[in-house]
Amino acid sequence: MKLNTKNINRVFWIANAIGWILYGVAMLFFFGKGKIPDFLTFYLNFITYLTGFIVTSLLRYYLRFIQKKIRSIIVISGVLILTIYFVTIAWYLFDISLSFPFFDEKRILYFKKTLSFFGLIKRNYAQFFLLFGWIALYYGIRFWIDFQNEKERKEEALVLAQTAELEMLRYQLNPHFLFNSLNSIRALVDENQKAAKLMITELSEFLRYSLLQKEVKLVPLSREFEVIKHYLSIEKKRFEEKLQVEYNISKQAEKIKVLSFILHPLVENAIKHGMKTSKLPLKVLLQSYIKNDILYITVCNSGKWIENSKDDGTNTGLMNVRKRLENAYKNDYSFEIIKKEDAVCINISIKTDILNE
Repeated sequence: MKLNTKNINRVFWIANAIGWILYGVAMLFFFGKGKIPDFLTFYLNFITYLTGFIVTSLLRYYLRFIQKKIRSIIVISGVLILTIYFVTIAWYLFDISLSFPFFDEKRILYFKKTLSFFGLIKRNYAQFFLLFGWIALYYGIRFWIDFQNEKERKEEALVLAQTAELEMLRYQLNPHFLFNSLNSIRALVDENQKAAKLMITELSEFLRYSLLQKEVKLVPLSREFEVIKHYLSIEKKRFEEKLQVEYNISKQAEKIKVLSFILHPLVENAIKHGMKTSKLPLKVLLQSYIKNDILYITVCNSGKWIENSKDDGTNTGLMNVRKRLENAYKNDYSFEIIKKEDAVCINISIKTDILNE
């Protein structure tokens, strides 16, 4: 089972608590030579390991922060050494502040002697190496979890690839679309041979792309929109003045590579459901641009959102698009459905640094 953030958090809290309990019990019996400690000894040790648990629990958030911000191994190693030192001192002072009321004169005198740079190091070298081991164990477990998640993600990718290919075939060989297109061509043959030839060209280009691109994962966005234009040109000839299409594609966005055949399900749904719910003419808008190093793609149609549409594969198509995006870009994308009173928009955004890798 892939560990999500919620599961990882739960595992961390349980493991950290159990680890400190076992360590505390082991230390008490080791230094106490198996004897049951008196109350004061038990309390002082309990405070030490309780504060250790609190400090390491807070330290986890700092480690996650620097892991995201610092990429250099040399820099992060230096930062971690300084972190361990200062956290060790913070742990020691936190421990002393809770234990101080129970100190006798001998303990107070010993504590005052440690209040120097070298005194703190000498007094807390054991805690220093304990935190060092804790951080090493933390990163080891973290890398193991990431490795397992990556392994499961790759296995899931194979399943998704098969699903995506089957879904692609559904769009490639949609009999309803082909039937309507061929009927329109037949009607145009006698009325307007030039328009019929043009429609045959559009249909052949659309089918050529869908059949040849099934083995290609990434294609320039310009190529995606090119095949979408072939598809919409066919639909335009079918619906004539009932369909209006507007393109707003920036030149910069056209150069970015995206998943092949990722837009067609969105456009097909816009036509299919727009024709059922929109005032005619149905208006479809396709736009794409780059802003703040993020690629934005939007497909909008006039009309309303149809909930729980199971009869025509809408949910399946959108779910497949979302899964393909998730598999390819992990957390570096967003997929949003905007349901307005008189329009439906699907917005996709992807970080361009991921797209350019």
